[in-house]
Order: sequence, then C-alpha cells, then structure tokens
Amino acid sequence: MARQLGVKPIRKVSAGAVGGATITVALWMLKSVWKVDVPAEVASALTVILTFAVSYQTPAAEDDLTPAPLEIPKAA
Repeated sequence: MARQLGVKPIRKVSAGAVGGATITVALWMLKSVWKVDVPAEVASALTVILTFAVSYQTPAAEDDLTPAPLEIPKAA
C-alpha cells in the first residue's frame, strides 16, 4: 500500500470532503427554499454516495503518494 508523503490530506480526500459538504448544503437549500423535507436516512445515503463518487473519480496528485517499491524478480 502506498504511503503519503506529508500530513496534508491527499487530493482524493479533500475532494470527498467537499462533495459531502456540497450535498449537505444542497439538501439544506432544498428544505429552506422549496420546502422539500428529505429523510435523514436518505440524506446520509446521498452524502455517502456523492462522497464516494467524487473521491473515486479524483486522481491522486503526483506529489500525494510515495513511489511503489521496485519488485526484484526471483531466480527460478
């Protein structure tokens, strides 16, 4: 498994956090402006789905992870 180079969150983690916050604000606006009440379970599921989708689609930056170790072929 790759290791992070620093303590700052990698791009995928940051994108997931922004996605989760975005759906929270969008659902709040939906309730405030259009008076549509979304059940808490549905709101939670939408947050998880959006966070996963955004994090999955976001590539890691070049400086996020350490390079993988080189594999040395074993003698036969």
